[in-house]
Amino acid sequence: FQSEVINYSAGGHVLFHLKDGSVWAMGNNAKGQLGDGSTIDRMIPVMLEDYSTEIKDVIQTACGVHHTLFLQNDGTVWACGQNSFGQLGNGTTDNVYNPVQVRRSSSSYLTGVIAIDAGSWHSVFLLDDGTVMTVGKNDNGQLGDGTLISRNYPVNVLQSNGILFNDVIKVSAGNHHDSSHTLFLKSNGSVWGVGNNNNGQLGDGSYSNKQNPVQVRTVDGSTLSSISSVKSGYDHSVFLKSDGTVWAVGQGANGRLGDGGTTTKNLAVQVK
Repeated sequence: FQSEVINYSAGGHVLFHLKDGSVWAMGNNAKGQLGDGSTIDRMIPVMLEDYSTEIKDVIQTACGVHHTLFLQNDGTVWACGQNSFGQLGNGTTDNVYNPVQVRRSSSSYLTGVIAIDAGSWHSVFLLDDGTVMTVGKNDNGQLGDGTLISRNYPVNVLQSNGILFNDVIKVSAGNHHDSSHTLFLKSNGSVWGVGNNNNGQLGDGSYSNKQNPVQVRTVDGSTLSSISSVKSGYDHSVFLKSDGTVWAVGQGANGRLGDGGTTTKNLAVQVK
């Protein structure tokens, strides 16, 4: 079905989103992350509609290390796979082998979601009012709620003064073991980050983890601006500007910052 694929997401497993709205999954299924009701690895894609009638009208998918998120066009989110830290957002820490709906609380479901991303063991939901909710592992502050408490129901990302963090248009969650951090792109083109910062990947000029979002800055001390897209990598972050240039910050090993060296940076540098 190669010609019909319009989007995909990948971790240790892969999901394909087809033009007809169907979702297919393959790869590692040790924790039930393929959503087919089993823990059997799949060498060729299986159509999830064959295993779960709830998966329909999907507009975005996201793969964590061992969990999967599905955003539907009605603004609801469904999840399956590993749930050790509550990253499925259903109020439990039990693994789930067929998708279940993400809840807002014990008495209501999460709605109004327009974008999703899956970190290693946390999940991020962008709402239609520009606020963000997160759930799952929070040992590095990656949920952005001002605590280090893991959650099994979504919580709001907050500014350091306790006010809702808002005006967000894109989110990206780090997805590599314990290096989890989360990035937020605001409507004004600024970028903010929260969570693990041991390699300076939040770009605020420090190497200390953050529990509330901090703004990314460049090597000259100015705030990084005019950003159109963001991506959380493995201990580093990458930013695309509206002028077509690319900037990066964090772990520099193997040349991953693209600035001609291998030095770790805690302020963003331009890719050469």
